[in-house]
Amino acid sequence: MRNPKPKIPYDDPLRQVKTPREMLKDPLSTICDACRDNIIQVRRETIAIIFVPGIMGSKLKSQKNTTVWDPDDSWFMAKSYMNAKPKKRYELLIKDPLRLMNEITDKHSKYPKAKERGWGSVAWSFYGDLLTSIQNWGTPIKVLLDLPVYAFGYNWLDSNRVSGEKLRAFIQSIKAKKVILVTHSMGGLVARYALGGKGGKKAAAKVLGVIHGAQPADGAPVAYRRMIAGQEVDGFFNIFGMLGAKVLGPDGPSITAIFPHAESALQLLPSQHYRTNDGKKQWLHIQSFESPDTHESYPKADPYEEIYAKCSHREFWGMIHGDWFQPQPLEHTALDNIFYGKETDADPVSTALARTFRNRLYLARDFHAEIGEYCHPRTMQFFSSGGNDTCTEISWQAREVTLTVKRRPDAMRGDRDRSHEYYALKHIKEIPKRSQGNYTEVRWLNPDGTTGDVVPWDTPFTELDRGIREGQRLFLLSMTRFGKKGPGMSDKDISNLGDGTVPRSSAIGLDPDCNAWGKTIHLLPIWNEARQLLIATGCPTTSEHSAFFDKAAIQATINTIHNLCLGWLKEVFD
Repeated sequence: MRNPKPKIPYDDPLRQVKTPREMLKDPLSTICDACRDNIIQVRRETIAIIFVPGIMGSKLKSQKNTTVWDPDDSWFMAKSYMNAKPKKRYELLIKDPLRLMNEITDKHSKYPKAKERGWGSVAWSFYGDLLTSIQNWGTPIKVLLDLPVYAFGYNWLDSNRVSGEKLRAFIQSIKAKKVILVTHSMGGLVARYALGGKGGKKAAAKVLGVIHGAQPADGAPVAYRRMIAGQEVDGFFNIFGMLGAKVLGPDGPSITAIFPHAESALQLLPSQHYRTNDGKKQWLHIQSFESPDTHESYPKADPYEEIYAKCSHREFWGMIHGDWFQPQPLEHTALDNIFYGKETDADPVSTALARTFRNRLYLARDFHAEIGEYCHPRTMQFFSSGGNDTCTEISWQAREVTLTVKRRPDAMRGDRDRSHEYYALKHIKEIPKRSQGNYTEVRWLNPDGTTGDVVPWDTPFTELDRGIREGQRLFLLSMTRFGKKGPGMSDKDISNLGDGTVPRSSAIGLDPDCNAWGKTIHLLPIWNEARQLLIATGCPTTSEHSAFFDKAAIQATINTIHNLCLGWLKEVFD
């Protein structure tokens, strides 16, 4: 009987301990002795993957541990927000400080480390497929590397500066050689501040690469539009879109109850760096009252001063509607005092609220200036470039409706029994009302050419007739319908490209260092017109913004993670 083969001692000199990088260097046969058992032991190292969600993608609770925002609980969201008035929305989300909620459900049961890694802090219905696909990724690289997947939920009502500082600390706290960041939407701004803001160099050195999905790198005009018109609905028969708009905010007052109090939301406005899809700086166009072919375009220099700090009671296209503010309306005199430097006797509470909002606007400008065009040198930008009408520019149109009002088919004149049904502006079918994310209003134009007050929809015909007799004229003012073209806007085919929320130009607004990838590693080599091989730092999909990480985007994310890991193992980059 043959004796069993003796075990090689653990400290045998032929036992080769290798780091993952050493495993991909010289052929292993050069260090192995012939006719002997050789042991190659890999000392696995960790490259952590951290996912950073977008606005509204993290779950929030009150200081008393009651749920406040949980997109995974459809019944709760419908009950809490579907028919919520602006004041209720303010009380739920703004009035008291909120905390992050990290709660595990049955959906996380296959992943025992889900709570520890923060998976319960982000909306599973939005991001569950992305997290599990990366975690379950079966790649030979895992023989050499441990690739744990973390989710970094955050209070999306806080400034992205605050959330970025917390992400920076989170990156440093993870025991890993390197970290790869994967972001969605506003999460890209959080990540860029974490790495590119003041004090971010150390964290940036630990980051192997960043994958941005649908990031509004330079902001998005839809943020301005929603402050006035509310959440848009794509198509009349889009039932889910209508339900979503009801939850997120169906009109300007519902959005204004939240956005002016949330620095993060203001940081989504088009920054000083924003350009349209065809490269123009000016994205807001105001049609002349007297000449339909004439329009004024903004910003000329500073969008904060020229657009966001304008009040609608003075400039009808101004973003600030004081009457819609919570917890109380802002008096026009207070707005004149703070935003126009007028010396007025204004209510002190209104004045203080107006000053606070102005300060938040300027903090948003400072935030945009601080991160500038920063991006990690190894950055991949995923963007949508077709199939989704996107608000890349906005046009305000002015149409005179004085004669329409004068020549109305007035039921009051012929049928006194119906006078209670038909007596006000709202009954003229030729004058469309605001609805489902579309905004219209009627205003007086005074004889001296200045614009007057908004005419309420329930204004009686008798009052309208009196104003017309006194020389006033009526104009219907409206923003172009979502994703459609209007006066002053580009007529090029690319003008409305994007994911339905973020324009293509903003989603690819960064300029990473292609050389930092290494030509043998990168995901997307492309050819230019001269047939020269270039390295791409952007990956197009056709995904819609809120559901951006579909199967194609997830696979592209995994491919990019693979190439980043492989590049690090081969020491192509540190």
